[in-house]
Amino acid sequence: MPRVLIVDDDPGILKLVQRALRPKGYEVFTATTGTEGLNQVQAEVPDIIVLDKMMPDIDGFEIARRLRREPAFAHIPIVILTGASELGDKLDAFNAGADDFLTKPFEVDELAARLAALLRRAEAFKAAKTQTLKTVDDARMIAVHSLRGGIGCSTMSVNLAYGLASLWQTPVLLMDMVMAAGQVAVMLNEPIRRSWSDLTTYEEGAYDLDALEGIMNRHESGLHFIAAPKDPIDAEEVGNDLLKRAVVMLKPRYEYMLADLPHDFSNITLDTLEAADTILLLLAPDLVSIRAASVTLSTYEELGFDNEKIKLILNTPLAYSTLSAKQIEEALHHPISLILPYSPKRFVSAINSGIPLLQSYPEDPVSVQIEDFAFRLSKESHQLIPPPSPSEAWLRVNTRLELFSATKGKEKRGIFSLSRN
Repeated sequence: MPRVLIVDDDPGILKLVQRALRPKGYEVFTATTGTEGLNQVQAEVPDIIVLDKMMPDIDGFEIARRLRREPAFAHIPIVILTGASELGDKLDAFNAGADDFLTKPFEVDELAARLAALLRRAEAFKAAKTQTLKTVDDARMIAVHSLRGGIGCSTMSVNLAYGLASLWQTPVLLMDMVMAAGQVAVMLNEPIRRSWSDLTTYEEGAYDLDALEGIMNRHESGLHFIAAPKDPIDAEEVGNDLLKRAVVMLKPRYEYMLADLPHDFSNITLDTLEAADTILLLLAPDLVSIRAASVTLSTYEELGFDNEKIKLILNTPLAYSTLSAKQIEEALHHPISLILPYSPKRFVSAINSGIPLLQSYPEDPVSVQIEDFAFRLSKESHQLIPPPSPSEAWLRVNTRLELFSATKGKEKRGIFSLSRN
C-alpha cells in the first residue's frame, strides 16, 4: 500500500484528498504546517509527498529543498499544490526539487493519476538501483565540446545518450559538466534532486561508490545522469579532482559515458577530454563558429590528442548559409562526421517539453541522423553482434542499414552491418 503524506494548512483540502486517495489503496498521512510535515517525513518515510506552496511557517518550496539535501529522502517524489499558475511559479517548484506541479483548484482524479505515474517511476528507479552495474570492460567515454555556446552541445549530449541507452539497453551515464549553468536535467524534464555539489560534503577523496550512486538521477528511459548544481555558488565548490576521481570510479560500471562540457579549456574540460575515447566537436556553418573550431582543433593537436578520436559535427541552426560542408572541411583540414539538418521547431519543442527528440519523434530526419550516429559510435562488440532482445531503436537502425546495403550493394563506410554473424 503506497504511503502518501499531504502537507497543507487547509483542512478542506486535506479531507478532500484523503477521501479521494484512501479508496484507491493509499495510506494517507497529513500535516498542517511545514515543520509538522518535515517531522512526519522523518517518522513515516512516505512513498510520495504532496506539498502546499503557501503555509504559515515553512513553505512547500523550502520543504522540497530541505528534503532534496537529505540522501535518505532525496528520491521521494514530490508534488507541489498551489493556487499560483504563473510560469515562474512552476520553474521555482522544479528548481526546488519538485517532480510535478498541480494548480488549485484541481481534480482529485488528476492528482491520483499523477501520483500513480510518479510512484511507477520511483519503483523503476529503485529496481534499477538494486541492480549491480558491472560491465565486461570499461565504458566508452564520449565528450561533447565546443568553444562556442548556443549551437546544440547539450541537445546533442542528451539525444546521443538517449540513443545509446535505447539501442543497447545497457548502462549509460550522462554527466553534466557545465557546473555553472548545466541544462541536462531541464532537457530531460527531471527535477534536480541531487547533483555534483552533494559530493563536496565529503572530505577530499573520501566519497565512495555508494555516495556516487546517491547523486545519480534516472530518466524514465533508463538513462542515468548526474546533474550540474542548481546554484552557481555551489558549482564553485566542485573541484576538478572530485570529478576526475568520479570518472575513474564510474568507468567500470557503465558501457557508455557521455560528458557535456563547458565552452572552455578549463581543468575540468581538459581532464575530461583527455579521458575521452571520442571527442565530438560541434560547430555551425558561420565564420565565428568555424574560427572557434579551428582554435579548438589546434589546441587538441598541441595537447597530443589522436586525430582519429575527434569527430566534427556540423549543426545547422540557420535556414541558409553560404558556407558548404566541403568548404568547412577544407578550411579546418578535418572531415565532418555528421551533418544535422535545419530543424528549429523540433529542437525548440524538445527543449521546452523536456522530451528528447529521439524519444518524441524517432522517425524525424534529425532523430534518424543522431540514432544512426549513436550506432556508429558504439563499441564494435555491440555493432557486430545482434542483441538477444532487440530494442525498437536497434530494429530501426538495422532496417535502414539493410536497405542501404540493398540499394548500394555495399556497407556505408564506418558502419558495421547489424546482419553480420
